[in-house]
Amino acid sequence: MKRPAPRRLTESYIKSLPHRDQVYAVRDTAVTGLMIEVYKTCKSYKVQKDLWTGERGRRRLAKTVRKTLGTTDDITLEEARTRAQEIIVQIKRGEDPNARPYWGTDAGAWTVERMYQEYAADMRTRECNKRSALDLIYRLNLYLPDWKKIPITDIKKSMARERHAHISRERGKRVANQAFRDFRAAYNLALRIVDDPDALGDNPTVAITWNKERAANRVIMPEDMPDWWNRLQSVPNPLRRSMHELGLYSGLRPGTLVSLRREWIKLNKRAISIPKMKSGRAFDLPLSAHMVDIVQRALKAGDVMYPCSPWLFPSRKRTGEVIATQCWKEKALPSETGHILRHTFRTAAKRAGIDTVDARLLMDHTVQGIDCSTVC
Repeated sequence: MKRPAPRRLTESYIKSLPHRDQVYAVRDTAVTGLMIEVYKTCKSYKVQKDLWTGERGRRRLAKTVRKTLGTTDDITLEEARTRAQEIIVQIKRGEDPNARPYWGTDAGAWTVERMYQEYAADMRTRECNKRSALDLIYRLNLYLPDWKKIPITDIKKSMARERHAHISRERGKRVANQAFRDFRAAYNLALRIVDDPDALGDNPTVAITWNKERAANRVIMPEDMPDWWNRLQSVPNPLRRSMHELGLYSGLRPGTLVSLRREWIKLNKRAISIPKMKSGRAFDLPLSAHMVDIVQRALKAGDVMYPCSPWLFPSRKRTGEVIATQCWKEKALPSETGHILRHTFRTAAKRAGIDTVDARLLMDHTVQGIDCSTVC
């Protein structure tokens, strides 16, 4: 197979690259060192550069460093380029990005950047969603870039309060809260890891007056449900009708809903056993009799439309390749599919008198003091 020539990568070009038995790569000319590697079932962004050590004039090649940035499902091309440039700068400084940093017990030696890196590593250890760890570092680089090299012992309560207020004014209240929720979580982990927690002091975020966030979670009200239902029936694809209906009755996150696999379905146990949710936990979704009927209809429609597909809700790319459904928007239901169905489920559960703990477990939300993934 002829090696593809380097070119300026685009999202559309990357999507068009065919999967083959033999792994191949296409290098990006926009960011030297960045490449996209195509495997049998996925496509992954990587960065490669030579690592040189020694003083100027006496430098020697230590190794060629290659680091995986994430798959095309995890990050966008723009994010891959940004991350690749950061890693290239790190390699130019003589640092190996694959080497695990030394986490000293001296809290004064920890910088904000190191603290975030450790928290991201902790998230990966807990098998949280890969994108969550990437987004954590992305927000650090976007909102607190000038803090990265500052020792965490030098971050004062007044600094946290002032920066939170600044981000609130410049970027928005919700963004400011999220930026410092990240900091709070990472700092709390640092308190647990260091040998001498007294060296750190209180979490600087205790001084923040958190912005009140208006709920952006729209729901479909009971009186509007008949109209929504009638418009759902106008969706011509029976698989997509079943997909939205199951989304309403299950409260699943849209990303999880569209990626359901047939092998996870246990109709004899009236459950769908999902091996890994966004939380990183396995989860057994209980099925009511009506939900069983929805799943059975989807299975029958899939057998006819996409024989031998491994997904419950498959679709077809323009190239003809059968894949899991990627989009949950509908012209017949503008802004009334996806997350709004999850929010509607939550509201309906509350109105129906379902216990708050049970409702949170059903939606794969963490409940403090409870480690459980099945609701009886």
